[in-house]
Amino acid sequence: MSSHRPRIASTTSGMLSSLLEDALDPAYAEAAARRGDAGERDDRKRSQTLSLMIGGLLVAGLLLGIAYTDTRAEAPGSERARLALLADVQRDSARTAELQERLEQLRAEVADAVDAGLVVTEEGRAQSELVQRLEAATGVLAVEGPGLVVTMSDAPPEESVDPVSGEPVEVVPEAGLVLDIDLQVVVNALWAAGAEAIAVDGRRLAPTSSIRTAGEAILVDFQPVSSPYVVEAVGNPDLLVPRFAGSETAGRYDAYRQLYGIGFDLARAEQMSLAAATDYDLRYAENTATPTAGPTK
Repeated sequence: MSSHRPRIASTTSGMLSSLLEDALDPAYAEAAARRGDAGERDDRKRSQTLSLMIGGLLVAGLLLGIAYTDTRAEAPGSERARLALLADVQRDSARTAELQERLEQLRAEVADAVDAGLVVTEEGRAQSELVQRLEAATGVLAVEGPGLVVTMSDAPPEESVDPVSGEPVEVVPEAGLVLDIDLQVVVNALWAAGAEAIAVDGRRLAPTSSIRTAGEAILVDFQPVSSPYVVEAVGNPDLLVPRFAGSETAGRYDAYRQLYGIGFDLARAEQMSLAAATDYDLRYAENTATPTAGPTK
C-alpha cells in the first residue's frame, strides 16, 4: 500500500547526511578565510618591516661611507698642520740654542771678571775656590771628567694599519715607550750611586731641574728630548759604574729590555764634558765673609 507521507527512513538519512557533511563546513570556511586575511596582513607587515630595516641599513652605510671619505680627505690637512708645527718647533729650538750659546759666553765673561777681582787677595782666592765648588755642585759651571753613560731608547716599532687611511704604519708598543718617569728613576739612581753632575741629551740638570711629559714629548727643563735618551753622569767610574750596574733600577730596566725591547745600555766613559745648567734662578745668597765694623751713618 502506498502512503502520502514520505518515507521516514529516507528523510532521516538525508538529514543526517546534511548535518554531518554541511553543518560545520560554513564555519570552517569562514575561519579559514579569516586566517587567510590575517596571514596576508602579517605578510604585508613583515614585508614593510624588512623594507624599513634594509632602508635603515643603506642609510647607515651611506653615512659611514661619507664620514670615512671626509676623514680621509682631512688626513692630508692634519699631516700638513703637523709638519708645520714641527717646523716651528725646530726653528724655535734652533733660536733657543743660539741664545743659550750667547748666554754661556756672557756667563764666562762674568766669571772671569769675578775671578780677576777675587784672586788679588788671599781671602778672595779662598772665596773664589768656594764659589767654584758651589757652582759645580749646582750646575752653574760646566764640568769635565770620567763617568758613566746610560742610553735608553724606545722599542723598535711594529707593523700596524692606520684605522683611518688603512695604510700600513709603524707603531711602538705602549710598553716599549720610554717615559718621563723612566728617566727620573734612572737619574735618581745615578745620584744615589755617586754622580757629581748629570746631563740628559746634553741638558745639564740643576737642583731645580724637572723631567716631565707634555703630550707625547718628554721635556727636560721645558726643552724637548727624544729617543735615544743619553744620560751622562760625571763621577768616579770605579765607584759609580759598579754601584749603578748593581742597583735595583739597573736590574729592573735590564728586565724591561728583555721583556719589552726597550734600549738600556751602560758604557764607562773616560772623559766627558757637560755644559752648565740653564734653568736656575738665584733664590738665596749669604755673605760668608766676616763683617768688619764701620762708621755708622
